[in-house]
Amino acid sequence: MPSVFRRLGLVPDRRKLSGLLFLVLLIWGTYLAGVLLSKDLLQYGILPRDWGNISGVLAWPFLHADLTHLGNNTLTLLVFGAIISLRSSSSEFLLLSFMITLYAGLGVWLMGRPYLHVGASGLVFGYFGYIMTRGIYDGRISSVLISTVVMLLFGGMIWGILPTDARVSWEGHLFGFLAGVVLAVRHKPKRRRRYA
Repeated sequence: MPSVFRRLGLVPDRRKLSGLLFLVLLIWGTYLAGVLLSKDLLQYGILPRDWGNISGVLAWPFLHADLTHLGNNTLTLLVFGAIISLRSSSSEFLLLSFMITLYAGLGVWLMGRPYLHVGASGLVFGYFGYIMTRGIYDGRISSVLISTVVMLLFGGMIWGILPTDARVSWEGHLFGFLAGVVLAVRHKPKRRRRYA
């Protein structure tokens, strides 16, 4: 079994997972700080087209309404984040996370409903879109296998990009997913030219 993981590029490596662990600790630390200080941090989320809340474009993945919201996002963030981290480096994972947060956050700020948008689910959907698209564009069998397994296990998530629940930021999910797709396409490896 370990040889299968090795071929897929999913061999556990603490150094590669350090960026993911840092991100998760930062998200949980932000939530706990808000609870301990009795401070409502949700006000720092994205409020579309409000210049006073433009900083929410970068803050929104770190803000959660309650422990259930935080716990649900953490589980899928750990799964998808580990897949990406183990196939790249810690710094590449953190850069990807930042770019998904920025692209998706700007999308929500420009086009979202006029409500506060918070939570790491946009980031999770970004990872989901990234993994799916890498399976198509990477050209490696391991990427296709990983994206296929992720689709089989988590494919139902795709419905989260539709406006099915007024309390859920489907815009965050949609723009997160699109950000992941765009970043995966931009990451497409260059094909080597074959000379006769």
